Amino acid sequence: MRMYVTVILRCLLFVAIALSVYDYVKINQYFELFGRGYIDEFSVYISTWRGTFLTIVTILLIIFNVGDLIVVKKKKNALLKEYILSEYDVSDERSVEITGKAVRYAFVFIIFYTVILLGSYMLIPNYFLDYPWYPIYTTASIPVFGLIIYLVTFKYFHAR
Repeated sequence: MRMYVTVILRCLLFVAIALSVYDYVKINQYFELFGRGYIDEFSVYISTWRGTFLTIVTILLIIFNVGDLIVVKKKKNALLKEYILSEYDVSDERSVEITGKAVRYAFVFIIFYTVILLGSYMLIPNYFLDYPWYPIYTTASIPVFGLIIYLVTFKYFHAR
């Protein structure tokens, strides 16, 4: 359960940061279009729900991590590894091997996925002006999908 909560909160944090950055990039896009003469005027509306979402997710992640640290510190034989890696259990000898396999699968996925995303940027030569959301959300998707692949492969190897 700890692992699911940790991965979900970390993924939500990357998504919330991407959503918050989008408003900033969108405003810069309007200024750039205005400066180049493509538009004569523009209005700006910044929604507050993105910042609120980021704040809530950050607070939840901090609370969860502090609570987790307190639980680990109360155990007299606990190692710091138990706090850093929420899925790592020193009492289970298989955890080291399973964690290693899951990390390798996630790393391979991240490498291939990053190459594909960087290659896709060539298909959108003006992406900062026409599609400002594309590089933001695709970049944020790299750690999100990496964490999801890690969670799935860890649970798969743990169940075997």
